[in-house]
Formats: sequence, C-alpha cells, structure tokens
Amino acid sequence: MINLKGGVGKTASTIALAETLAEQNYRTLVIDADHQSMAGELLVGQPRMLAAEKSRTTLHDLFLAMADCNFEEASLPRFILQAASSVESALENLDVLPCSFRIDDFFSNVARSHRLCRSYSSERELQIHLGKQMKKIGRWFNANYDFVLVDCPPSVAMQVKMMMRIADGYVIPSVPDQLSIRGSENLVERIGKYGFKLTALGTLWTLYREQISLHREMIRDPYSKIPQPFKTVIPNSTRMAAAADPRNATERIAHCNAKYGRAFADKYRDIVEEMLQRCEQHAIPVREVMLTV
Repeated sequence: MINLKGGVGKTASTIALAETLAEQNYRTLVIDADHQSMAGELLVGQPRMLAAEKSRTTLHDLFLAMADCNFEEASLPRFILQAASSVESALENLDVLPCSFRIDDFFSNVARSHRLCRSYSSERELQIHLGKQMKKIGRWFNANYDFVLVDCPPSVAMQVKMMMRIADGYVIPSVPDQLSIRGSENLVERIGKYGFKLTALGTLWTLYREQISLHREMIRDPYSKIPQPFKTVIPNSTRMAAAADPRNATERIAHCNAKYGRAFADKYRDIVEEMLQRCEQHAIPVREVMLTV
C-alpha cells in the first residue's frame, strides 16, 4: 500500500494482508521499503532486524549489490528473512526483505563503495542501471512467490520508484478525511507523471470512526479522483493497535483469528477476496502479483 500521507495504517494493513494471504497458503513476501523499518520489525522482531542490519542483508544492501554489474538474482535469498511472522498458521508461507535507515543515504554510500566493478558518473546513470537490474528481481519474485507486498514510506523515494518498475498494481490505504484523500490524489498524479504502468486496484479505508461525520460522508460518497474504494472498511480499534505493537512481534500466536480477533481477521479475508477479484478484472495473474502497499 502507498499513500503520500503518513499515519494512515499502511504498515499495519500490509502485515495483516500478508499474514492473511500466507494463512491461505499463498507464498508471500513483504518488502519493507520504509527507512523506519517497522514492517520488518513487526514481522520478525527487533533481534532479527538488528542481526540483518549487522550482517548487511537489508533492502539497502540489496540495492548496493545490484549496483555491481556482476549481480545475479541467485544471490537474492541471502537478503530475505524466512518464516517471518508471529502467526504460526502463516509462518511457513511468509518471508520479509527488511529495510534499513541507511537507505536514505544510498547514493552517497554507492559513491563511497570500493566493491563495485564500475563507477557511475551521475545518480541518473545509476538509476538507469538499477532499473535494468529490477527486471531480474521481478523474474525471481514471480518464480518464488505468489504475492509480493511492498510497504512504502509516505513519499516516492528511490526504492519506491524501483519497485514500481516491476509492480503489477497499487493499493492506497487512506483514512476517510480530507488530508489523507489529498495525499491519495497527489499520489495518483505522481504515478501518471512518472509513467509507471501500474493498475490502481483500489482505496482501502482504514482507521474509520463511525462517530465522525466526515468519515461517514466519505464512505457514502467517495472522492471521484481516487481509485475505487474496497467495500470492506477497517475501523479504528485498540485491538489493531495492539497487533501493530513491535513489542509483541516475537510472541507466538496460533492463527490470524487469535492475533486480530475474529471480526478483524474476517475483514482482512474479505479484502483479500476483493483484491483477488480486482486482479482478475484487470487480467493480473493472481498467483504472480506484486503490489506496492
């Protein structure tokens, strides 16, 4: 999911959807593309995240490896943490490619690297090279996963642009208020401006509060310039806040019903069903889908 407005539940929704897909026996990969690295920490806990940072096996380090002209996609598995969930019923089918705070300094890190087989005269030249490398990455994802979900920061950063080159579609999580809608509208304009060939699968209403009249109005009459909202709406609740608490990441939970509560787990199952239907409508193979989330 992606939105240029922060605080709309992108990461929490990414994790819940990924665990729901994995529980339904879809091989699922979460790519944490946010320098805050919250998706990775929520999935594997702080100790494994710190180990990935120490061993230099994060998304930043993958892009650094891709900057080398000798990079081959066969090296991808070393950057991926397997069995990435506290939900036992999803554990076998869910992996994560964690992020790092260092990704904000990627271009300067490339310039300082002495391990590359070539140097780059400009950031533009490096971006072109990485874009070509992304084709290898996309082929490997399709061969090894049914779904790839990318948790994006509230910006169209370098790593987001790279993922958009190979993604099939995007979902916009959004609070039903004016600021979040504005971020959604700006995002749609940016994607068109950059020329990415992405399908807008829909807007996912999150953090909905029935007692707020504006929320009710937005749900009844959504803004026409944003992707068609999914019918399923995710309310604001303390149960979801607890599920998104990184302190609980290493506690084993039997299944999604136990983690999210049956009512919320069913909502995410309904969203998955809607997503699959929209993938079918847009002729996107449902077992080879990459979504920027």
